[in-house]
Amino acid sequence: MDIINKSSFIKNVEKKVPAKIGRPIDKLRDIAILRAALTLVAEQGYDSVTMDAIALKAHAGKSTLYRRWKSKPYLMAEAIRFIMPCEQKIDPKRCGENLRDYLCEILSIYFGVKDEVRQKVMLSIATAISRDKSLSQAIHLDFITSQTFIFRDAIECTLNKKLDEHQLDLLADVGPALLCYQLIITGNPIEMKYVEHVVDDLIIPLISLNKK
Repeated sequence: MDIINKSSFIKNVEKKVPAKIGRPIDKLRDIAILRAALTLVAEQGYDSVTMDAIALKAHAGKSTLYRRWKSKPYLMAEAIRFIMPCEQKIDPKRCGENLRDYLCEILSIYFGVKDEVRQKVMLSIATAISRDKSLSQAIHLDFITSQTFIFRDAIECTLNKKLDEHQLDLLADVGPALLCYQLIITGNPIEMKYVEHVVDDLIIPLISLNKK
């Protein structure tokens, strides 16, 4: 079975393909190409995947890929946009007594807990960015980091006092930074148990400290 079928990403990707990409039939072709790219990166790593391999996996001509994306970094940049969760808005009602569960949920969604494929893709891309300038430019890291703003907003919502922006940013960066370390430096998948450990033993105590 194609490894990408294990990912929750593909269940919603049809809705996320922008209408501006060609005719309706082209949407299905683009989905097939993105699926192929993500499958291969999850299986082999970013550096080992070529446009020829993606075309072969997607049953598409290589010229079809190059008509849509000028190079592999730009194709993967679009695939990453699809595989990352959509930005959300905070739910103020959940920033009170349910804050702990809310923060765990936000982090688990963003880092793809229980989604082996997405974590493998994120790991491969994150390690390739430092070596591939074109990939870094194509992905635009501000897009990826902007997805964590919801975590920052949830923390700010629950505090009883106004924190300096730099203090708030530092507090909000702790959780995502530790999960990135777990994924990228150790190479181990992120499990819900670890997310809960970070929230329970670090984030919540830090929030409580800053409430005083």
